[in-house]
Order: sequence, then C-alpha cells, then structure tokens
Amino acid sequence: MKLVFFDVDGTLSAPQYPVDGKLQVGMSDERWLRYCEEYGEDTYQYCRPVPMVKRYAQKRKAEGAALYVLTTCQGEAELRAKEKFVKRYYDGLFERVIPVRRDADKLTVIRETALEQGHALQECEIVDDTYAILLQACVDGVKATHVANIASEEA
Repeated sequence: MKLVFFDVDGTLSAPQYPVDGKLQVGMSDERWLRYCEEYGEDTYQYCRPVPMVKRYAQKRKAEGAALYVLTTCQGEAELRAKEKFVKRYYDGLFERVIPVRRDADKLTVIRETALEQGHALQECEIVDDTYAILLQACVDGVKATHVANIASEEA
C-alpha cells in the first residue's frame, strides 16, 4: 500500500463522552455541536486510543505507506479536538488530518489524493468502522479494512 487513510471515531478512538453523569459512545448531533464548543480541543479527553489499530498503522508506515487521518467533522472545534487526540496518542504516524463534511466524501478525498500523488486506487487503503463506506471503497478498487478485521487478526 502507498496511501492508507484512517478514520477517528470508532477506529483510532474508542469513543466515550460524559453525558448526564455517565460515559457513553455519543449523543445527538445538536448536543454534539454544543459539546464540541464547550470542550473545544479537549472534546476527546475521555476517548482512548485503540492499541491494535495503532500497531496496524505502525506496520503500514514501516512498510513505506504514507498515512492520513480521514475523518468526518461537523465543525472547527471538532477538528481541533481530533487533531489534539491524534497528536497525543499517534504522534509522528500521520501526514495530516483531513476533515470531510460527510462520510461519502472520504472516497472523493482518496481518489484526489491518489491522483495528486500518482498512485492507483488499488495502492490505497481505508481503515474505518463504517461498513457502507468500506463497501463503496471495495467497489472503487480501494482496499477496505474494517476495524473488526484488525481485531480478528490479533485474536
């Protein structure tokens, strides 16, 4: 692989946020936007890295792939928080964090990045937890790796 793109929520990050006094995986979109504004760069402070995904990323990097974070963001506060999380737990692994507005935009970014860097789509991989995106990646010729596949390799 030449280019590998990693999602954040549910892939690089085990999501957990304090909601009504308890940690849970998320909240409504409206509440999420308020939460991001309130916590700013610390929005992901309760989230934890996923060690098996980190090892997978390190392996891909050692094999010579350029790694990118490709994540859906609803605003600047969320993006800054994800950048801080990635720097804290995955420092030095990724070229940059690329935000998109919708999950469907991820494949457009992969196609554009591959074209800019002179790579075929078959030399690209997306690591994500959203099955619909991974199915579309397969159709487009991109290697699709679900986070559960990484877990099953370590089992």
